[in-house]
Amino acid sequence: MSTGKGRVAATIALGLFGVAILGGLGTWQVQRLAWKEALIAELDARLTGDPIALPRTFEREAHEFRRIRLTGHFTGETGAHGFQDVAYLMTKRPWGAGYRVIQPFETTDGRVLLVERGYVPLDEKNEGGAAARSTPAPEDELTFTGALRWPDDADGFNDLSAPPADNVWLTREVPRIAPLFGAEPVLVVADVSTAPEGADFPIPLPVTVDLPNDHLQYAVTWFSMAAIWAGFAVVLVRRARRRARG
Repeated sequence: MSTGKGRVAATIALGLFGVAILGGLGTWQVQRLAWKEALIAELDARLTGDPIALPRTFEREAHEFRRIRLTGHFTGETGAHGFQDVAYLMTKRPWGAGYRVIQPFETTDGRVLLVERGYVPLDEKNEGGAAARSTPAPEDELTFTGALRWPDDADGFNDLSAPPADNVWLTREVPRIAPLFGAEPVLVVADVSTAPEGADFPIPLPVTVDLPNDHLQYAVTWFSMAAIWAGFAVVLVRRARRRARG
């Protein structure tokens, strides 16, 4: 009899343990959901807020997605990799494959920043087997707004050992690009056109907040598993009790 009661107690304990673990994971995902939604709301507010002054120093956590206003000119200088810009491979409808063009920009107070000007099609950029054709920029001083970014495009399939010889980039890693032009370690993504008057390209690609947020789905999954575990536990406890009485 005592052995039967012990089995019942062990089955109940196992059931409660499983429900507690799975329910805890579901609760944690609910908490993560609230955190992620708050983060997205904060970043959206930064993107829709008024532009701030260019910070003297950059703090990624505080400044990413902040809009700023820049006045100055594109330098047109050739980087250490032998090109006047960095061409990040991408696609955009309806034009198809092309590049995000990143160029050095010098402000009126002499600071050099990386500016992502926007999309340029392949045939506007490719020359001699490389993304070598320069992208025209206004000759006069210009003022525009953009968002501060530190993109994290790298993955395990990209070769990060050296800049591409053909200027076709698969990452926008600021620490690799900025030294090529002696620029500060930040990327400003223009949200208005920086093309010369009458030019079709580059087309600006304003920043949007696109953080993955699957926490609700995960929470539902964990809570569902907790409910299933509880159901199995009830069945097993009833069987154990019948055996104990028998």
